[in-house]
This record gives sequence, C-alpha cells and structure tokens, in this order.
Amino acid sequence: ELSRALRHARGAGALVSMQSSIDAVLFDLDGTLLDTAPDLAAALNALRVEEGDATLPVSAIRSHVSHGGAALVRLGFPQARDSEFERLRTRLLAIYRQNVARETQLFAGLGAVLEQLEAAHTPWGVVTNKPGWLTEPLLAALGLAPRAGCVVSGDTMPERKPHPLPLLHAARLIGREPGRCLYVGDAE
Repeated sequence: ELSRALRHARGAGALVSMQSSIDAVLFDLDGTLLDTAPDLAAALNALRVEEGDATLPVSAIRSHVSHGGAALVRLGFPQARDSEFERLRTRLLAIYRQNVARETQLFAGLGAVLEQLEAAHTPWGVVTNKPGWLTEPLLAALGLAPRAGCVVSGDTMPERKPHPLPLLHAARLIGREPGRCLYVGDAE
C-alpha cells in the first residue's frame, strides 16, 4: 500500500520497491511534501512590486522553489549582486514568513501516505534546507509538527543537503539505521 501511495503521490518509482527494508521515511519539504510554491511566489512577487518590477507568473517561479530563497532572488532579480542580493534575499524571506502557510498544502495523496505510515507505526520526518525559523511555523500551521518523528532544518547542522550529515542526523533522531530510511526529495 505504501509503495502504491508514494508512486501515486509523487512518482517515487523504483525507490519504493525497497519498502520491505524501509523502517522510516524522510521527506524534503518544499516541492516534495508540501506545495509551497504559491506562498513563495506571492512573496517574490510582493518583493518585485516593492522594487518597482512587474510580477512573474507562478508557473515561472514554481520550478525554482525547491532551490530556496537565493534561487528565487536570482530569478526575480538577475542583476542583483553582493550586498544588494543579500538585502533582497533577507526581505524576501521576511515577506514569506508573514504568510508562510496562506496557500501551502500537502501535495495530493501525501496526506494518505502520512496516515498510512502512522497507522503502520513507521516514523516519518522532514529534512529540508529551509531555515528552522521558517520550517517550524510552517509545519505548526499545517498541523504536521507534532506528527513528524523528526525535523532537520537547513540551520540544524553545520552542513546542509546534499551533504549527508542532515540525513544521518535525522536517522539518529528518529531512531533508525540510516540504510533503512527512505529519503524522498525532488532535487538532485
């Protein structure tokens, strides 16, 4: 059932064929577990309006969401460099924080996947590069914080994904061997 639900929910494909050896599932957040694109696009467009620029369509922004605030600033302000880039990134995140869960929701089918994992007593968690000061209120607003077996944010460890340290840390927090944890993400 888990393999069918994961395949249906996000196209997990061959990874779920390992289900018999999986003791926990760890999810990336943006673009995998949660569709945060509408709220991140709204924040980028609000910043563009503040800066005197036209808004961009959500469809042009969606594919950049998984790569974080810096990628969104590069998309929205391709000429920005150094201190100007950092000012824009900081302002983008501040705007986003004010509306972190206005339209964000679980991707279709993933509510059922989480319920199935919980019913099978298979812990699940989140490993994201999103900073904790954004991750924690987002998960709380969606009622996911108390359900997650662990949450590892981009500022939890000295290294961020794709470094393995956050995933290894998550496996320790969730009490499972790393080789028996399935990680589901949307970016290399």
